[in-house]
Amino acid sequence: MSGNNLIGSTLRGRYYITDKLGEGGIGETFLALDRDQPGNYKCVIKRLKPQNSSQSAIRWLQQSFQREATTLQRLGTHDQIPRLLAFFEENQEFFLVQEFIDGNMLRAEFSLGKQWSESQVIYLMRDILEVLSFVHQQSVIHRDLKPENLIRRGSDRKIILIDFGAVKEISTQVFNTQGQIVATTFVIGTPGYMPVEQLQQNAMLCSDIYAVGMIGIEALTGIFPTNLLDSYSGQINWRLQAQVRPEVADILDTMIAYHPSQRYQSASVALEAILELTNTVQKFPTPIPIPIPTPIPSRVPAITSPSPGIIKYAGFSRRIAAYCIDFCILIIASLLLDLSQSGVPTTGSDGEFLGRIIGYYIMLGFLYCPVMESFQTQATLGKMALGIMVTDIHGQRISWGQATKRHVSKLVSYITFFIGFFMGGFTKEKQTLHDKISKCLVVRKD
Repeated sequence: MSGNNLIGSTLRGRYYITDKLGEGGIGETFLALDRDQPGNYKCVIKRLKPQNSSQSAIRWLQQSFQREATTLQRLGTHDQIPRLLAFFEENQEFFLVQEFIDGNMLRAEFSLGKQWSESQVIYLMRDILEVLSFVHQQSVIHRDLKPENLIRRGSDRKIILIDFGAVKEISTQVFNTQGQIVATTFVIGTPGYMPVEQLQQNAMLCSDIYAVGMIGIEALTGIFPTNLLDSYSGQINWRLQAQVRPEVADILDTMIAYHPSQRYQSASVALEAILELTNTVQKFPTPIPIPIPTPIPSRVPAITSPSPGIIKYAGFSRRIAAYCIDFCILIIASLLLDLSQSGVPTTGSDGEFLGRIIGYYIMLGFLYCPVMESFQTQATLGKMALGIMVTDIHGQRISWGQATKRHVSKLVSYITFFIGFFMGGFTKEKQTLHDKISKCLVVRKD
């Protein structure tokens, strides 16, 4: 029986199907009324589609479905996870009946692409990690955390965790004629929210932590996660897109670390780090979600997030113009310093005068560039005039030490017959050689 034909039918003599909420490659989700309950209690029914109908496969699926349904039943004892009301097999198809959550998906709160405040994101991650900690304590991995699988309950505004990936995985197994598993037809998860080990079908507890981190970053930036991935370096370039304290950014970077061993290993550990942050911020009101007609879809809708805010690297011509301004400033300052020392700017031979000016220029440059670029302006006067600034590779303000390293590294760009400077015209991120050595970027403010 097709999904559309189920609408208007009754399962098990009690669950009357009223609407189809969604469909994916491994199943369908329906809204139903439980006619055995007073007031026709609303519930959600998920029908899973086995990929193999052989008897040996069905027997394995029955055992696995029973095991995973029991796990869902145990998880449903938590107030922020839908209760499993029933599970059954009918015509070699598997059905889950779960509590209906009256609320809106977190995706509705992200849909306008607006950037959340740091405080809002901290409290959002706290709310997610609190319920995820319970899940991880049961040795269960969600595998598909994303805004579509988080619902803000209307009655108390709590975050509800839905659509666990373990049951999905059962229906994706492919069997040979002997009933042995030979392949899995789907990777459980959603691009942008799942780390590399999950793509390789080796999900861990910390794979869920990666997803929570990406949800937090999406809220901060207003940008869909796949649009933050640098295909060249494989890094998630997000810091330039958000206003956030370094300690908050560091926690997020730990959550989305490429290597699993570098992440928080469970939700409880990540929650400890987030709870420390809650003591440093004032709680802001939760954004009011936009009502949407479909409360619980079973698949990712077409991505309608706004175009990503693109990092605008400073072009070569703009950097040259800024350099010329700074050069003039330093030359004038050197002449004034020489005048204050000798009283007459041309005292001595031309060679001596030129030597003094070069010496003053180098000395003042060591003070001027590192101080200005590590200051709040993050730019020399020339760069400020051209609307550009210096950052580290994460988009954060550089330290005085890093600024000094960048300035000293210019010597390498000089002794390579200026090739190090010209690199700023053809490298992908418009980095000169001294930028690469000091791990810095020069970006536009506009």
